[in-house]
Amino acid sequence: MKRFRLLTLIVTLALVMSLILTGCGQPASKDEPAKTAAVEKTAAPEKTADEAAAEEPAIDTSKEVKLYGYLLGAAPAGFNDVMAELNAKLKADVNATMEISYIGWSDMQAKYPLILAAGEDVDWIFTAPWSFYAQQAGKGAFMELTEEIFEKYLPRQYEQLKGTSAFTEAQVDGKVYMVPTNSPDKKVPAFVYREDLRVKYGVPEINKFSDIEPYLKAIKENEKGMVPMNLESNYDLGTPFGALVVESIDQTKDPLFTTGGGSGLVYKPFDGDGKLYYTTGDSELAPYYVTAAKTMKTWYDANYINKDAFANKVRSKDSFVQGKSGVGFGNSTDLQSIIAQAEGLGYDVGVVPTVGGASGKYMADPYINNGWAISASSKNWERTLMAMDLICQEESYEHLVYYGVEGVNYVIKDGKIDLPDGITAENNTYPPDAAGFWFTNKNLHLPLATWSDSYIKLYDRIPSLLGEDKLAAFNANTDSIKTEAANCNQVLIQYNNPICLGAVKDVEAAYKQLDEKLKAAGVETIRVELQKQIDEYLASKK
Repeated sequence: MKRFRLLTLIVTLALVMSLILTGCGQPASKDEPAKTAAVEKTAAPEKTADEAAAEEPAIDTSKEVKLYGYLLGAAPAGFNDVMAELNAKLKADVNATMEISYIGWSDMQAKYPLILAAGEDVDWIFTAPWSFYAQQAGKGAFMELTEEIFEKYLPRQYEQLKGTSAFTEAQVDGKVYMVPTNSPDKKVPAFVYREDLRVKYGVPEINKFSDIEPYLKAIKENEKGMVPMNLESNYDLGTPFGALVVESIDQTKDPLFTTGGGSGLVYKPFDGDGKLYYTTGDSELAPYYVTAAKTMKTWYDANYINKDAFANKVRSKDSFVQGKSGVGFGNSTDLQSIIAQAEGLGYDVGVVPTVGGASGKYMADPYINNGWAISASSKNWERTLMAMDLICQEESYEHLVYYGVEGVNYVIKDGKIDLPDGITAENNTYPPDAAGFWFTNKNLHLPLATWSDSYIKLYDRIPSLLGEDKLAAFNANTDSIKTEAANCNQVLIQYNNPICLGAVKDVEAAYKQLDEKLKAAGVETIRVELQKQIDEYLASKK
């Protein structure tokens, strides 16, 4: 009986306290509504990412975990030393270590999807529109990243990205599946050549890519052991062809572009109307593609291009430094170290941007041009996000993965990234930008002391060379055209890549065959669906 009375008293007190607390939240009058928690939160002063993270309940990191990531390209020689330092830092900060593997440029088409399909030993992977982002997100290969996830596990990155167009750009069917960079590269495609050899052999000046033929001829005739253009099987394969095309008709972009593939359709990013054009058949653009392809065939037949291009895995820019290629292709960012190495070897290097012939510009990078995604099969996604937030946004981490080990690969002198005593651009085992961490916060970077006069001249020009892609934030929904998109991509790999290289007997016959294959694969179905989506997207922006 005493227990019952005690229980009754407890319940009564609880009820009274509940009424009192509820009364505290009632409005003083009908004309004075109570403030909600959400309003109070909005009215509170904003907190920094670090303050917000400090107030969050501690995330349990008591169990040590190993994280697995994938980058593109190839590991620099000093990569293991960098990873040893990185893992020591991660172990101390989030009780995790990381293993990073590389997908070579020539292996991208085959290996990238297979890694995600297998789903084993992959927590995160580099991604971008040109490396299968929309395609893999549509297949469910990536984990959805909500705003709550960003706030809790990526507070530094979220602080940098909120208020930008990054999350809009990253949406696939209304959801975000990647972590975009907060510092899009200010870069343009470019090529390097041996200015000293141009002068030596009396070749006319090279101001644009179409000027290069006399130089290629001089290299072929005079520099034994050097291929005028020693191209690699993936990145390089269509690059000289593309440079010729944009020089004649301005910039174009395939809405389903991936490195080495796409749809066979393009739009003109600076026009703003989003009209899709065929690159074959009776399209008004087709003659420009045919002309560029005929030039490539002339060069290929003249042995200005290596015959083993489809098997070659060494980028032309690396062959250039090795004295095996007269030309190196890349962009104004990844050519920094190449120019420094080449000039350290005594080469006089010329560098020329490849921009649109009509506009004189190149498309400015969107936020999603470099990023990374969490694999849908990740067993430790929370810890992965925490680790990557440090790698991307905490200065000591960012400098480590981008520049290497301080004192070994770089030092800071007079506010610039310099090389330690005894280290040169040629023997540095971890050159800047070489490891593939292109998504980190580059606002943390300092200028390089190794920048040559020719590179500084190009660097200073870059802002004036960039134009806005009106469809930069457009992401195609391929749900209804998955089969056609996959088929057209394979057609381009099989039939278009040899055309771009110049390795066909008859260019016009090859283009006729490509046109037939694309139509059989469903390119018209893709065009109708994507044009509808593009038109709806542009209408929503008015």
